[in-house]
Amino acid sequence: MNSITYALMTYGLTALISLAVVGLIVIINKLMGGNSSADSEQGAD
Repeated sequence: MNSITYALMTYGLTALISLAVVGLIVIINKLMGGNSSADSEQGAD
């Protein structure tokens, strides 16, 4: 396998894994009912 092809493949795989982790964190946050932006706005009043 070409080194450039391997580098692009691993870079793409890393990007997919990081997006999946961020998506999982967002889903867990929504399931737990956390909404930090609404909480911080209410505290400012």
